[in-house]
Amino acid sequence: MTRTERLFLEAVFLGILLVFSLAFFRLMQPFVLDLFLAVVLANIFRRPFARLADATGRPRLASAVTIVLVFLVVAVPVAMVATLVSAEIAGAVTNIRQNWSGVQATIGIPELVSSLQELPVVGPLVSQVSTEEINSALRDIASTSGDYLLRLSQRSLGNITAAIFNFLIILLLLFFFFVDGRRLVRRVYGTIPVSNAELDQIAAETFNTTSATLISTIIIGLMEGGLATALFLVFGLPSPFLWGVITMVLSMIPLIGTNLVLIPAGLLTIVAGRPVAGTLIIIAGAVGVAITQNVVKPKLLGDRSGLHPALALLSTIGGIAWLGLIGFLVGPVLAALFIVVWRQFARRYRSLLEGKNALVEEDDARGVVGAAEADDRDDTGEDGRAESTVAESNDHADDAPTR
Repeated sequence: MTRTERLFLEAVFLGILLVFSLAFFRLMQPFVLDLFLAVVLANIFRRPFARLADATGRPRLASAVTIVLVFLVVAVPVAMVATLVSAEIAGAVTNIRQNWSGVQATIGIPELVSSLQELPVVGPLVSQVSTEEINSALRDIASTSGDYLLRLSQRSLGNITAAIFNFLIILLLLFFFFVDGRRLVRRVYGTIPVSNAELDQIAAETFNTTSATLISTIIIGLMEGGLATALFLVFGLPSPFLWGVITMVLSMIPLIGTNLVLIPAGLLTIVAGRPVAGTLIIIAGAVGVAITQNVVKPKLLGDRSGLHPALALLSTIGGIAWLGLIGFLVGPVLAALFIVVWRQFARRYRSLLEGKNALVEEDDARGVVGAAEADDRDDTGEDGRAESTVAESNDHADDAPTR
């Protein structure tokens, strides 16, 4: 078989492989997110499954029990919070549209404007704007924000039937990942044209980065969001679950993220005539954030390093805007995988890049040396020409008296 025939057969085979791969991806495209979430949940709950499997000696039974645990720990709270947040957003939007005066009185906007007008620097600036203009601007901002959050919550919940169906798919995939996880990993290793050592390194870095990201985003976010929800419930502030979810997202910003919600809430409570409640909200928020960020988070992370806070925040917001509430989990994990893959790419081709840079530096050095030698030759030639010219002048001068 000639080389042309062999290349032709390989091109035909690769074309058939590409066609069937695209067809299979199109077939599985509706379940890509379910598969991704099943992999993430399998990594999170693999230790409880391993302990149950060792204790019972029956992997299928341990997998079933772990799936029930996932349902109770993940599905039920997420569904409850999503339902409550959606109801609060719908109620807030309706209230803003139909009873803006009551919203002003509840939040204490007139008192806040009066307090700002009494300040030495801000007061004159606020006084130049009429109260009606301030109310209109605040109403537009609140209405636009409420409409956006309402659309986002509706997209997060979506079709209840589709959500239940997708969750059942996730549980089914989880069962097989728990039971046949190691065998699936070996098959994947045998398929990917990368050495097992590199795949092990990628898997280890992926696990460390993903677990650190989940700890710094999900667990810390849940703790600080729960703190904000509890404070709103205790002191009777509106929309506690909605502000709890917002606090979970803002908790990606170390130290100040949660306080971006609690400090304004405390100040508004003080302005509304409840100074003790507002002060307690501010103090409790500052103490709670200091404990979670400086005590709990370092102990949970250990030596593992997650995403940069800015990247974690942007990936979380982008995930929520893309996928709804579930994007709070998917966004940071995708960003962590992105960092791991590019880090492995840099490590894999570092020697090639270093060799290329060495060749470039050698060529540059040769070019500099060549240029220097050329300059030396030019200088030598000019000196030689100058010397010959002087010699000829001297010869003419010596011949002049003879003539």
